[in-house]
Amino acid sequence: MTADTLLIHGATVLSMDPQVGDLARGDVLVQGGRIAAVGPALDAPAGAEHIEATGMILIPGLIDSHTHMWQAPLKGLGAGLWGAADYSRHVFPLREKFSAEDMHDATFACGVEMLDRGITTVLDFCHNVMTPQHAEQALAAHRRTGQRILFAYGMLGAFKTLAAEHGWRLAQIRDLAGAMRGGDGLLRLGIALGSLEYAGLELVATEIALGRELGLVMSFHQNPPGQILELHQAGLLGGDLLPVHANVATDHELALLAQHGCGISFTVEGEFGGGRPMSIIGRAHRAGVTPSLGVDIPSRVALDLFAQMRLTFQVMRNEEATVERIAGRWPLARHPGTPHAQPRHMLAYTTVNAARALGLGDEIGRIAPGLRADLVLLRTGPYGMSLGDPAAHVALQSCAADVDTVLVDGRVRKRDGRLLDLDPAEAAAASRRVRERVLGPQQPGQGVARA
Repeated sequence: MTADTLLIHGATVLSMDPQVGDLARGDVLVQGGRIAAVGPALDAPAGAEHIEATGMILIPGLIDSHTHMWQAPLKGLGAGLWGAADYSRHVFPLREKFSAEDMHDATFACGVEMLDRGITTVLDFCHNVMTPQHAEQALAAHRRTGQRILFAYGMLGAFKTLAAEHGWRLAQIRDLAGAMRGGDGLLRLGIALGSLEYAGLELVATEIALGRELGLVMSFHQNPPGQILELHQAGLLGGDLLPVHANVATDHELALLAQHGCGISFTVEGEFGGGRPMSIIGRAHRAGVTPSLGVDIPSRVALDLFAQMRLTFQVMRNEEATVERIAGRWPLARHPGTPHAQPRHMLAYTTVNAARALGLGDEIGRIAPGLRADLVLLRTGPYGMSLGDPAAHVALQSCAADVDTVLVDGRVRKRDGRLLDLDPAEAAAASRRVRERVLGPQQPGQGVARA
């Protein structure tokens, strides 16, 4: 649905902007794809479209800062994984079976489901660029869905030919950067750096140099210890780098990230379920290294940032409680600075912080005049909003089924609980095609082989 001017009326507005604040009952005027005004009672020009939002909560569109969107058709395949070895054995190698056509279908299916669930923006960490056509078809799918995307072009190809294929990947990034310059703004290019443990510092340094030459945001998996320090010592650390996971980062490394204005993308469900240490989120937040959240692997984790907010809050509270218990401060009692994690922080992780991590902090992530109108309306009925901070209702009570209306760049993509210009049945069919081509004929309940 297209409308140059639109008024959202009567919502509880969680702007996530310190100047605008919250409105218990407010209006938002959208014009030309941007937020024109936010206030308690706005007048709309004649002919403006109206969306009645009384009893609903309006939030910035949710932003996922790290997901491998090509894995969406593999949903459930990783449900019973046990550690990184299982993932490396049963899921990750399947990327080499994906054709360029599979990349289009998989990316399209993922984007549709994410939009339906209120995720308006994603950093697509596409580490499945096995040929130039793989990247082209993934980009074509993104244009088809109309989701706001930072397409992080994956430098991690087949391990045996990683160095030999490095040249054409760098060349394609340069070509894409030229072709996408001055585009529609919904689709931007970034780089998913080759992991240091696989590519080595020399190749990664070349990738970073190209990214900085082209002004691209870069992201990288940070799993083994010491890699942030290694990048710093090589003179490569910078605010244009977004590490992912970083569960074993030291406080010194967090201080280095904070000095450069970096964030970290945490994929809490996969990390926590995989047994990784989780004190990192609270340590990063306190150090000024802004956390953001991602789904990571749709083969195992649902495309649902509400679930990630809820789990992240509980994980952080448990970590804080563990520190108190070990120190002998039990039963729990409040004292200055503890507890640190609050429900509103979770909404910030998936809006303001994530926008900043993607280099889009001046464009999205808040509801304020001048920003792009990426917005989500959440139903609170039939049982009504919970008491206290409405942000706590979003983080701890809301779910994907509550997403009533979704706008991307001022365009209404979902209304009254239904997608307007994308068909979930088409997305499901695209997933089935990928499964049949990659896995062969599937039976209901068929999943990952047991180790």
